[in-house]
Amino acid sequence: MTTSEAERTAATAGWREEIGRRLLAPPSAHGGRALWTSVGVTLLFSALMLPYALDALGELDTARRRWAEGVGTAYVSSYLLFVALGETKAWGVRLLMCALLLCLGGVLVALMGVKNAWVLVFALCVIGAFARTVTAAGAVVVVVAAVGLAAFLEDSLASVMSELILLATVGVAMILFMQLVEANEQLRRARDRIAEFAVVEERERVARDLHDILGHSLTTITVKAGLVRRLLEDSGQEAIAGEAGEVERFARDALADVRATVSGYRSVTLAGELAAAASALRAVGISARLPHAVDDVDPQARQVFGYVVREAVTNAVRHSRAAQVEVRLGRDWLVVEDDGPGVGAVRIGNGLRGLQERVAAQGGTLEVERPPGGGFAVRARVPADSGRSSTAHGGPR
Repeated sequence: MTTSEAERTAATAGWREEIGRRLLAPPSAHGGRALWTSVGVTLLFSALMLPYALDALGELDTARRRWAEGVGTAYVSSYLLFVALGETKAWGVRLLMCALLLCLGGVLVALMGVKNAWVLVFALCVIGAFARTVTAAGAVVVVVAAVGLAAFLEDSLASVMSELILLATVGVAMILFMQLVEANEQLRRARDRIAEFAVVEERERVARDLHDILGHSLTTITVKAGLVRRLLEDSGQEAIAGEAGEVERFARDALADVRATVSGYRSVTLAGELAAAASALRAVGISARLPHAVDDVDPQARQVFGYVVREAVTNAVRHSRAAQVEVRLGRDWLVVEDDGPGVGAVRIGNGLRGLQERVAAQGGTLEVERPPGGGFAVRARVPADSGRSSTAHGGPR
């Protein structure tokens, strides 16, 4: 296989993986907010609209009423099923459920008459809560346009204007409300990151103080105790020299404890390393594309991923001559990639070799390669709980 064929094959595989991720990967959950919001809105409109639905059915002839009752039952069951399952389903499944819901709602309006188009409010509420913003906005436009066209063809546009306003208002309001929910969720995550950074900064300060004050003092005591011990041994005072040796040993043990404590305080965190990476890349004029949060990453993998980010970004700053560095991560994987001009075989130095050993100690793998278009990529993966999805923020390509 030639180089161009390999590049085309890799590009096709990446395109297919991206399409599959967008259609089949479950999105990040809103922590149940969309579920309870949709449940509340659905129950509220159901209670308000039930008398109108009964009156509308009573105006139909027997055959049409039976059809409307059957389709209405399927319609209600569909949007209640969407409410119950929408939060956990992949985008492709949600898209199919949206299409089914709109089709059933459209048939119900056709049976009950365009003046009862308000029944589509339920579909728009659920779609607005569980579909992507573009999909929900498209559904609102399609529903309003279809109802308006049907009313225009029946020469009853003026009489259904209130239904059109209701559908447009409720649909847009639900979309905006879910945007507000998502914004609040992002603010919560940002607040958590700020709190985590504050903790890391405080730990670093305590570690620095311990090292600068106690470390220096204990080192001096150790050296002085060793000197006293040697002087006493030279003067023949072995008993006193033994006591001085004990002081030296205790001082060395205390110094080792302080160093161990400082090392523990200076533990690597993924969030902290991402923040440090942003500062380092900005300082050398490299554009950084970094994740906004690490909530989706397995907590057991965050520390080792922090080491990967530190080493990969350090190498990019020193050697890559890149214009951009991108970090992508998921539940159990991490990718650090730059667009530097490097070509040819990859040489693994001591830093990357030590990193491979660190990742392997977690039961994972670390791969380094040059993408088809050039640059340098570091890909790490560690085992994670099987109950959680590992696709988020773009997936490893």
